[in-house]
Amino acid sequence: MTSPIFILTTDLRPGEAAWASLEAQAASLQAFAERALGMSTRVDLACLPARSTEDPGEHQIGRVIDRRVGDGASILFVMPAVFDLNTWQQSMLGEELGAARRRHAGVSIHHDSVDPTHALLVDCLAGQILRAMDERGVAPRNAGLLLVADGQGDAATRADSYRLMRLLWEQAGLSRGEVGFVRHAHPFLRDSLERCLADPLDWFLLLQCQWDGELCDFARVMIDDHQRARPEAAGWRLLDPPRDHPAILAWLEQRLLRLWRDKRAREAVRVPSVKHQKAPPRAGIWSGVDWAPANEAEIRPKFGCLARARESAPLAEILARVLPPADRYLVKVTWHGYAPGTYTGPAALDLLLGALPGRAVLLEGHTSSRNVGGGDFDWETDAARHRAWIRQQDVEFLRRTGLADVIARHEAQYLNVTEAWWDGACAPGDDVRAALGGVALLHPELADFVPAALMDVRGTPLISFARFKGPTRLGISNLFGLIPRPLRTEWHGPDITHFASVCCDLARIYGSLFPLFGLVEAFDSVVRWDRKGLYRSRWGNYDLVFTDGLFTLSEGLVGADVLASRLQGQDVLRSGFYDVVRDRLGWSREEAEIALPGELQVSLI
Repeated sequence: MTSPIFILTTDLRPGEAAWASLEAQAASLQAFAERALGMSTRVDLACLPARSTEDPGEHQIGRVIDRRVGDGASILFVMPAVFDLNTWQQSMLGEELGAARRRHAGVSIHHDSVDPTHALLVDCLAGQILRAMDERGVAPRNAGLLLVADGQGDAATRADSYRLMRLLWEQAGLSRGEVGFVRHAHPFLRDSLERCLADPLDWFLLLQCQWDGELCDFARVMIDDHQRARPEAAGWRLLDPPRDHPAILAWLEQRLLRLWRDKRAREAVRVPSVKHQKAPPRAGIWSGVDWAPANEAEIRPKFGCLARARESAPLAEILARVLPPADRYLVKVTWHGYAPGTYTGPAALDLLLGALPGRAVLLEGHTSSRNVGGGDFDWETDAARHRAWIRQQDVEFLRRTGLADVIARHEAQYLNVTEAWWDGACAPGDDVRAALGGVALLHPELADFVPAALMDVRGTPLISFARFKGPTRLGISNLFGLIPRPLRTEWHGPDITHFASVCCDLARIYGSLFPLFGLVEAFDSVVRWDRKGLYRSRWGNYDLVFTDGLFTLSEGLVGADVLASRLQGQDVLRSGFYDVVRDRLGWSREEAEIALPGELQVSLI
């Protein structure tokens, strides 16, 4: 199992009537987690018995953890879902988690605690009170609240009950508020009921729990006895617990996200000591089970391979398993702007060019985002008239980033497709369409944009050298930069499926002229988009997750993209982008189900 596991711990027992509702709530939470985290996950249930004499069987928390670790889980999150933990439950939870961490030293086990005064819980419980008052036609100034809690926890837990009562009293605008415990003497529920008689109010009794259980049973018995002895209390109402109220699910969702984000934040700042730093991993290829040397792992080029290499020599050995030998290679780089980690940097380009057995011709076009300012003109209509300034910006980009030095060192060439288009040096569109051999295009005008210089080297291997920067911005999308117009807004279209259709047409055009290969690199880092991320680009904030020479490689573009996308949490079987890719370029369900290294998947999302 490669997905993270979330374990909800509850004081319900599997045989109770509410258990089915709790299972449904867990299923809803799992669906949310998969949407929010962008990966498959699982939400399990475990029991926190109220007494040491109870044995929850297979739902005992330690057994649930052991079972999931036995299935291959490497990261687990434990979320208590009890509003009022007693002393035994608090102690047992800590002991079980400590023992599980000792048993499974290589497994990451995280947990949080319950705050019964969380805003969503307060809103939920206050809503219960206000609805009850509305049903009875009671004004808040004529009503009182008696919060009924267990009371068998520590002093801090009982203090939380008082804070919760105060918040509910203020939010509902009630005349008075009290607390009563069923298992603690100060104040005992029966004594609190007697004090409430001093005020001739309509009293509403609220249970500090989510589900019907022992607390409800004890409270009902005490209240029934009180009402028989005190007829003036006959109208007091004991409110039902919130059970599966939507606000409870929202509360659990918020906690789940916070647990995940806190874990990622800790990982981002953790610097291992020299003593505990792992040795750099050796170059190799993922076999579906483990990492294997390049000459031992089986490769299915169309399906692609996941590999890693930090130096040109081992990278060359891996490339030789997929790329044909040639004197020249066309390389479509990713140079759209200065945002760190989002473009083909000098280190990555140096690694690739040093590994190729022939010289490279780098392909890219001008773009409005690769400038340092000062271009105050309409990029849609006036770009060609300012081409000298734009060309200067392009040169400055290569100089500032250090890419110019890499290009010179490897004696590579650079063909700017925008310059070719402005020069009128593109091949006749009819010639390009004829080369398609009857392959249909949804956007036939794209055939007018192929530089004539490329038609002269037909048959040269073309590598789409893309970055790991999101599950749909990979090798296929990288061809979008071969549209020569510096502003490509109209080609993006209204939605992702239109964009995908444009990219697939470009793949069909260039695939008819050249053998296409996809190489999606994360040689040193992966882009992880996050609204609170450290880095900023024109697409939003993001963080960089550091890697160890990671890349995907395939004959054709689809295999490498599917692997890279799945590593970043994308379910390609439920993706509008990949639906278009499957229809236009083709890929199989088998490609979407190749086993991937779970720890690596979790670290990249």
